[in-house]
Amino acid sequence: MDGAPMKFYLGCHQPHWLTRTADPLFISDTRLRDRKSLPRALGEWALDSGGFTQLQKHGNWDSVTPRQYVDRVRRYHDEIGNLTFSAQQDWMSEPIVIHGGRIGNTVFAGTHLSVAEHLHRTVGNLIDLRSLAPDLPIAPTIQGFERADYELCLELYAKAGIDLAAEPVVATGSVCRRQNTREAAEIITAITDAVPHIRLHGFGIKTSGLAEYGSKLASSDSTAWSDTARRQKILLSGCTGHKTCANCIRWAFQWRAKVLASLAGHETRTALCRPNPRRSRSKQPALTTSSRLALSRFRDEAAHLELAASIRWARRDGMTLRQIAEAMDLSTSRVTRILAEPDNGPVVEQLRALRQKWGVDTDPGTRAAADQAIACLVAAALTDTGTADA
Repeated sequence: MDGAPMKFYLGCHQPHWLTRTADPLFISDTRLRDRKSLPRALGEWALDSGGFTQLQKHGNWDSVTPRQYVDRVRRYHDEIGNLTFSAQQDWMSEPIVIHGGRIGNTVFAGTHLSVAEHLHRTVGNLIDLRSLAPDLPIAPTIQGFERADYELCLELYAKAGIDLAAEPVVATGSVCRRQNTREAAEIITAITDAVPHIRLHGFGIKTSGLAEYGSKLASSDSTAWSDTARRQKILLSGCTGHKTCANCIRWAFQWRAKVLASLAGHETRTALCRPNPRRSRSKQPALTTSSRLALSRFRDEAAHLELAASIRWARRDGMTLRQIAEAMDLSTSRVTRILAEPDNGPVVEQLRALRQKWGVDTDPGTRAAADQAIACLVAAALTDTGTADA
């Protein structure tokens, strides 16, 4: 990933949200295919093929031919606009998908094919789709279950003449439902080691997984906000007309803000520093005087960075110097001085440089405190973005 921050697509079930936010959304073909009219997207979005549901219910792709799928993708591309990429009709390779069975109330038909056959069909489908529509942004998917399966899939793409390192986006399949995030991290690492500079997209990666290996991903998506609201019976104050916020845009973006704030801490870390797992938190060594002083300076500079970024955002939004000064209880001369300071690029990159400057990642205590400070900064930034009329 070369240090670039990961792009996070919010998975959603409501296509009309495309008209309410410019933030990246991830929407399934199953939610769009039967619509007579389509929304026009304010911002970028990506298309899920609905492959998991297709194989879960039918055990094959027979009811959706490559031609039918390509025709729908083209319609979305032209009518909705701003389509970053579309997933292909891949073949998930989890045992439950292959052998069939039941998980809770969900019944899997089973494909009754081998993992190797799933990999061959996945690569073959990409070739079919691109032969029908070479101009559409259809992304390859690396499938498998064990690490060796993913490595075989990489070989199949190479034999087909598809250079994954040159692709704008390459998705990784059958990773999101793993309970073992370490296993998933090993698979992602194996892929990035085998294909340096590959731009991976993680389908439905858990937030715990993002903390573990999100730095190796170019992008990811998740609808976990909906599952969380349904499972925990979340209903925000002021929300009416629904029993839970499982399809609520307000809750979706509150959840998204928390995830991005948490990820910012991990993305900006500059050194590996792990607490001793055999020690309880209470037994972790106390901060030294020097580390406390370094943390204090880091917080001061991070706070100034937040102040400067907030003032620049307010100015871009059309606020006058006097309005900004009154809102922030500052003098107009100080606001003017801050605006005159050089803009040193993306906030995430500046935070990474601050962490390195003050060495806050060398101690578990200062590392955690820096994460918290950064999360607050990012969360504050996100309160000024998001949805229109949300």
